[in-house]
Amino acid sequence: MSKFNPSKTYHPAGILFCGLLIAQILATIQVYLSNTDLYTTVSAVNAAGYLAVPNEKVMGSLQNFWPAFWGGLFFTCSIGAGICLGSMAAAWIWIRFFSRNKFVLFVFLSIWGGTLLIVNTQGLALFPTLYFLMITPVLFMLTAKGVTPADIQSTRRRRWINLIPIPILALLWFTQFDNETFLDLRDNLLLSNYFGKKFSNFYYSYTLYPAEAFKSLDQKLIRTCRLENIQNRSLKLKLISRLLANDYLPLTDPARVDLIIIQKADRLIFRHNGRRIFQVKVNQFLSDSKKPLQRYAEEIDRNGAFRQLTYLSLWFGFPVLIYFILHAVLFYLAVIFLDQKTAALTASIMCLLMGLIVLVYFQSNRSSNIEIKNVSEALQSEKLSTRLAALKTIRQKKLEIAEFREYPLLLKSRHPQERYWFVRIMALSRRPRTFNDLLKFINDENTNVRSMAFYSLGQRKNRRAVRPIIEKINSSDDWYAQMYAYQALRSLGWKQTKLP
Repeated sequence: MSKFNPSKTYHPAGILFCGLLIAQILATIQVYLSNTDLYTTVSAVNAAGYLAVPNEKVMGSLQNFWPAFWGGLFFTCSIGAGICLGSMAAAWIWIRFFSRNKFVLFVFLSIWGGTLLIVNTQGLALFPTLYFLMITPVLFMLTAKGVTPADIQSTRRRRWINLIPIPILALLWFTQFDNETFLDLRDNLLLSNYFGKKFSNFYYSYTLYPAEAFKSLDQKLIRTCRLENIQNRSLKLKLISRLLANDYLPLTDPARVDLIIIQKADRLIFRHNGRRIFQVKVNQFLSDSKKPLQRYAEEIDRNGAFRQLTYLSLWFGFPVLIYFILHAVLFYLAVIFLDQKTAALTASIMCLLMGLIVLVYFQSNRSSNIEIKNVSEALQSEKLSTRLAALKTIRQKKLEIAEFREYPLLLKSRHPQERYWFVRIMALSRRPRTFNDLLKFINDENTNVRSMAFYSLGQRKNRRAVRPIIEKINSSDDWYAQMYAYQALRSLGWKQTKLP
């Protein structure tokens, strides 16, 4: 048995943890400030008599610390992980392949500076800048310091053996990516077990907090505006009507708004935070208000590059982060009995095997890979994946779900993923019976099912759903479902009507 000495046992996950800690602190502050701004906005919207999302039951959480902390984990595990891993990789390459060459260091510094310029292309983006300024230098220096001469002199085979599983698993998992990959991951790896359901509930409970922190104005559900110097009352009412149709809610109080429109002669000046963005002719805005409002949202968006980098990090940085964490756990367990080299090799092999096992399980249970010849028989199958494949076939072929004799059984399914696809299919049905049954699913215990029920109601274009949807928005404590409910209202042709 190897003698375990924590002070002499090194794993790069320790350095990674330092970077993630910095990212989490920044992310928590970023989300908390965003929550505070959103609280101010929603309070003003609610006070003006509009339908507010999130509603009063959720608004209180915007002022609490923990939603900001848990929501901040999204940035920590995406852009934070991406920056940490990129910084560590740069330092590792600089030392091992270029022997600390100053010119190569200058190249890396140029890339870092270029990235900072990119994230600030549309103006100063404070938190995206802070992520790169505070994480990259720390992680680069810690990694450079952690690489000892003995590490550099080690054989190339040992250098690569711990990294080989990453590209292997990445390539193998890449073969599984298509339009339904994330839905299949949810159905097969999350909603199929107790811990996965807990993770899924956690994700949908807190994901909208960070989402609001870097959305563009055009992506937000509700926007606020204020009209100034509009002398003609008839013109003012017309402008209000156009703004409400695009979910810009006019407010009269001096609270901070997303857009200020000022009339000057025959033109409307668009202003944001005291800055003039552009102007447009009154008649042009009245004839087509959507285009200038979209242009305005693009002009003031400072997080475009940051969003792209975050999504890229979520695709690549997050899986590698999971690998590092798992490798570190297995390494520290193995090093109790083995020397460090053997323990590292053992952890790498175990990570590879576990990744392959999960991949095989995922691929073999993907409903999208199952060919359905007889839909009715497939709906009676004991295998959940086969039933899901049958439901997807019904959706693809746009069949009437109420015509299948299995319809009553699907209404009572105990599997949330099965109810989800069933409810999604009900958007295609036009039977009165299915409409009434669909309404019941807005009270389902699962967030995904509730949200899809709202979506399907919106697709059916039956305005009888407007009142129950509004009632559910006002009574629900689920922000995610409220978002889908509001979008369903808009799909049904409803719009905010309360005038300030």
